[in-house]
Amino acid sequence: MITNFEEITKELSETEKLLLEPLIEILEKTNKEKPILSRELESELKLVDVKFGGARLRKLTNFIRCNRIIPLIATSKGYYISNNREDIETEIKSLRERANSINNAADGLESFLNPQMKMQL
Repeated sequence: MITNFEEITKELSETEKLLLEPLIEILEKTNKEKPILSRELESELKLVDVKFGGARLRKLTNFIRCNRIIPLIATSKGYYISNNREDIETEIKSLRERANSINNAADGLESFLNPQMKMQL
């Protein structure tokens, strides 16, 4: 769970875990040439009485990756499965770059707590 985003980053509920199998079935029909957009996935996975949207989809995709279920790739063109080494390496690089960007933002905010730190332009 992430501070300030507790509701959307809480652990997957048992009901949400039921979405894993249909999500994987949908993703198994994808490839680099035929990715699926998150809004299309969200639309296909909507269930009655389940609050589900982009943030929870990202929680599901994170669960899939963390638990080594399928090699899931995400690009601006959509999600797809790939066993191609280059695709996986590129996805790892992208994830690390995003993590680095978030860490840089945290460092920037932290400077407001430490007056000795100077702004860098």
